[in-house]
Amino acid sequence: MILKELQISPYLLQLESLIRRVPPNHPSFENIRDMLIREQAGYYGEAQLVFPISKLDFQHDDLHNLRLQYNGHYFQLDFLLLTPRFLLIIEAKNYRDQVIFDDEFNQVLHKDKVYQDPVVQVEEQKYQLEMWLQTKGFPHIPVETVVAMTNSQTLLKTSSENSIYKEKVVTLPKLTSKIREISSRYPKPCISVSEMKWLGSQFIKEHKDYVSDIFLRTRINKSELASGVVCPNCGEIGMKIRNLRWDCSNCGFRSSDAYRTALKDFYLLIGNEITNCEFRKFTGISSSSTAKAMLRRSNFPKLGTRRYTKYKLSFNYAVDFDYLKNRNIYRSRKHIYRN
Repeated sequence: MILKELQISPYLLQLESLIRRVPPNHPSFENIRDMLIREQAGYYGEAQLVFPISKLDFQHDDLHNLRLQYNGHYFQLDFLLLTPRFLLIIEAKNYRDQVIFDDEFNQVLHKDKVYQDPVVQVEEQKYQLEMWLQTKGFPHIPVETVVAMTNSQTLLKTSSENSIYKEKVVTLPKLTSKIREISSRYPKPCISVSEMKWLGSQFIKEHKDYVSDIFLRTRINKSELASGVVCPNCGEIGMKIRNLRWDCSNCGFRSSDAYRTALKDFYLLIGNEITNCEFRKFTGISSSSTAKAMLRRSNFPKLGTRRYTKYKLSFNYAVDFDYLKNRNIYRSRKHIYRN
């Protein structure tokens, strides 16, 4: 049973939104583009775990992208499998081409770049999870780890014949049988099924989404963002308002509420409170009364009065940002997603 389904992270949504409002000639554009592509690859890799896990024939629950706090710091698990007998952390890696695991220095070499060792990474996650469970007073239950390489075209190599990587790193087709092998080591339950369900609910309760200060992370200034309303159909920015309807000159799409995508972009990038002035500046609307009518129509709570009025934005990361996933948008911005 999936307790916490795989969703596009707020951070990936922030990057998707930001890349549409940063000019391609901006000095930081390529860096943002690379960050976006890495996050998309990570999400795609995690999505590949769903099918192998679905083939397991023993009692278990699934949690995706679980982020917990221990000792003042957050740690994140790509995938956590819960059973009454053991817990399994699965770290997904979506490398392409050849990957070399160096067990002398605990590094991964890929395309002349050095990356963090995923085995070291997942073992640190194991320690943090064990400590988290201990500090919360949960019953002892064994924690296992595995690293799943989700790209079938990846060539895996190690720097040593007697390598831990051969035990801990598996290809995607091997993942289901590897989990069954781990399961066979634990024939007796440590907790009941009801306790497992309760533990899963506590994980979800303690989970905290990662929402970054996207401007600090990408070294972009808010003033450098392109203003305007993004077309929900083709992804081009700069829809024009005519008689309270928004028209896209690129694809001809018309909408009465396309301005909502701008509110969502503002929420992702800047914050959850917006004034009439900020809304006009962000969308390119010149009329204060028109902006006021749209903000009122959005039905967000008002804070303050008169010129001090702000609107409290609230959106659901899981369901309110489909306009950023529109495949037409990807096609319209090929310069963003080129390899």
